[in-house]
Amino acid sequence: MINLTKLSRAIFSGSMKGHFGQWAEDVLVRKLFPKNKTNGTYLDLGSYHPFTHSNTAYFWMKGWTGFNVDANPNTIELFKKVRPGDCNIWSAIVPKLDYENGLHEISLLLPDHADHISGVVATGTVSNAVGIQRGFDRSKIVPAKSISQIITEYKIDAIDYLNLDIEGLDEIILNEIDFTKMQPTVVSVEDYSNSLPELSLSRITKLMESNKYELVARAGPTSIFLKNK
Repeated sequence: MINLTKLSRAIFSGSMKGHFGQWAEDVLVRKLFPKNKTNGTYLDLGSYHPFTHSNTAYFWMKGWTGFNVDANPNTIELFKKVRPGDCNIWSAIVPKLDYENGLHEISLLLPDHADHISGVVATGTVSNAVGIQRGFDRSKIVPAKSISQIITEYKIDAIDYLNLDIEGLDEIILNEIDFTKMQPTVVSVEDYSNSLPELSLSRITKLMESNKYELVARAGPTSIFLKNK
């Protein structure tokens, strides 16, 4: 057991640094921005929880604001309470073609039990293949929009940080973002490559490189890209 006296000394020393991200992604991301930047904007796709496993919580605490998108209504209610100054959007994100063909509601596939006391679920998915693979039997009908519809409807024209964690659709949705218009400085996205050599050649890495981004860090399954100057 950790000695509480020693723990308190470590905390008040100023040298102990915490994180919110599941794999400490936020520690790596925040190093890519100036320390004195207090007015940034983020777009968090698959936001899950205002603090737990959140890659944007640190920036919110610094004074940033942004857009939080999640298919779970419990998640959005939490964000409305904790981050009322943000734009909190209850919606699943689906491919543009599906949305244009009339898919404006979709089944959110869920595990039997929420993985957080607040009732939110990190692993919910709208991908049938992912849902079957994970053995998810529970479902909830939720609103659905394409990423381009969300960007247009909520007038998202310039952001500093883009985070994607949408359980099975990350690559598809990333492909539908026009990086010539919305040019975030940093992008973090899950990419389940099995090794660093494989990661360097993955479709997500190649896509980001084609949009003038460089892979600069990796935390767990999350790749972090920095816009080339």
